[in-house]
Amino acid sequence: MTANLRTTLKLLAPHVRPYLGILGLVLALGALGASAQRGIFLLLTPTWEVLFPADPVALGSLGAAGQAQELVGGGGLGAMRDGLMRAVLGAEVVPADPDARLAMLFRVGALIAAISVLAAVVHYFFLYLARWAALRMVVSLRVSLARHLMGLSLRYHGERKFGDLLSRISADVSTTLNIVNNTLTELVQEPLLAVASLAFAFLIAPEATLLVAVGLPILAWSIGLLARKVRKGSVRSHTTLGASVQALSQMFQGVRTVKAFGAEERELERYREMNEGYVRATMRMVRALAFTNAWTILYSHVGLAILLVVVGVLTIKSGLFQHDGDMLTFFMLISGVYSNIKRTARAVTRANEAVGASQRLQEVLDEVPEITEGSAAIAIEPGKALQAGVELRDVSFTYAGSAAPALADINLHIKPGETLALVGHSGSGKSTLMDLVARFIDPTAGSILVGGHDLRELSLDSWCAAYAMVGQDPFLFHTTIAENIEYGRPGAGEAEVAAAARMANIHEFIAELPEGYQTNVADAGTRLSGGQKQRITIARALLKEAPLLLLDEATSALDPLAEAAVQEALERLMANHTVLVIAHRLSTIRNADRIVVLEEGRIVEQGSHADLLARGGVYAGLQETQLQS
Repeated sequence: MTANLRTTLKLLAPHVRPYLGILGLVLALGALGASAQRGIFLLLTPTWEVLFPADPVALGSLGAAGQAQELVGGGGLGAMRDGLMRAVLGAEVVPADPDARLAMLFRVGALIAAISVLAAVVHYFFLYLARWAALRMVVSLRVSLARHLMGLSLRYHGERKFGDLLSRISADVSTTLNIVNNTLTELVQEPLLAVASLAFAFLIAPEATLLVAVGLPILAWSIGLLARKVRKGSVRSHTTLGASVQALSQMFQGVRTVKAFGAEERELERYREMNEGYVRATMRMVRALAFTNAWTILYSHVGLAILLVVVGVLTIKSGLFQHDGDMLTFFMLISGVYSNIKRTARAVTRANEAVGASQRLQEVLDEVPEITEGSAAIAIEPGKALQAGVELRDVSFTYAGSAAPALADINLHIKPGETLALVGHSGSGKSTLMDLVARFIDPTAGSILVGGHDLRELSLDSWCAAYAMVGQDPFLFHTTIAENIEYGRPGAGEAEVAAAARMANIHEFIAELPEGYQTNVADAGTRLSGGQKQRITIARALLKEAPLLLLDEATSALDPLAEAAVQEALERLMANHTVLVIAHRLSTIRNADRIVVLEEGRIVEQGSHADLLARGGVYAGLQETQLQS
């Protein structure tokens, strides 16, 4: 088993197990359907004898039964075949009387029709169950992939290109669905049809059938060699597709910047070059794919020609086939075998096209979550979580690949009910400290204590319930305004949502909209300003009623008028809460109980606004710079 195949099996195995019973039924239906479809060909011999009888013919002399008896011994195979023919025709001999022969013909026709109905019903349920199982498995894969991605740290999402990730989740998962569909239909049905054809051909001409079977492993071996090139090309193709999706995503996300610099043609040219790379990588795979299919056609048709010559020689020299009906049936079955093999080969190459997608998905699933909770994680009640505040004890943190720590030897106690502000130059460690408290990342040294427990000992859900966060860039989901606010506490009533909106100074604006709280954020478009969006996120945080508030420069991107409205909403939000706030504009944190100044990842000053100004240190310098600007 190749490493690529192992990767695909590893990816799909957890999603296949719940449906093993259904898959077993699919396999059984496939075998039954294949037997029914190919069994019809066995009725060609009696039909031929009924239509073109030279003399009244005893059924025991039909075909190559003598050879079969010699091969298996004791006449068992020939006797079984003769018994089947008697059951089909309902007589020992084929009579010369036209009326009797017509009766036999109608009998054969009715039997073929009955078997056809059985084959059609079986195929319907085979295809229905196979596709149902395939869709269920891929939905399970999508959900598992989304759950895994949501469990990965913000560091991972920050480093990962969004377009490439989007390509993996959409295009690669869709390609994997094609693998599963292929496997459960063509890669099950076509080989079963080939096996059924060989089995029935063996009943007619055992020696000739064994000659065909000898050549099949050579064909399978050659297809396997060629499929490796398809797999390699698939990986390159999907990788370049991810790069092109990333370029497109970036182009539209920054459309304002692109237009402002008149760079539309420049970006389109870059996107075209990415797609040209995708075409080149894909065409290398297509060449391997085309050669595989061409080789299969050449091998199977040349093989059929060789078989025709060998069987003809044996028939002329030693009477391999004594009746033309047997020869017709045999060659129709063998032709079916070659057709099934060609379709199987195409299905194998298509599956190998998708192996690259499986590898890329498995790479995502192999990412180990950095933030985990132990089996004995403690669920702390939100109301009791902040009774002793939050204490950072000898905390340090270094980002992967960075030589210098982002935070070093931080000792800080955020007291219950205290508003503590973090200030400092860009890159001083403010956001890192807040991410540590939110447990988006874990410290590389030291510990964060909450309620007497290390933060890493608490369950993620219980700690998440203990805080509400308002960020610098307000994010709203493409749903109604009401649902965006309700996101803070699912199941909240309309009155509670409206009350939170009033406290956030946004109720009056929402009420003036034609659809009020049921206005879809996506439809609202430019009607929502930055300040209005921010106040909706504040309403969301208010509704959550968490004891700890994390405010990450919530007013830094707003104009003075919008900032005043948002600041008023924030002051209502901060009342009776423990608050950790990052401030860009120092005027917004004058009334903070304590201000902590960070410089190159270390605490250099802390105190009230007035105390820090009086010291004339780093904080006073920041204040002076902002006043001058």
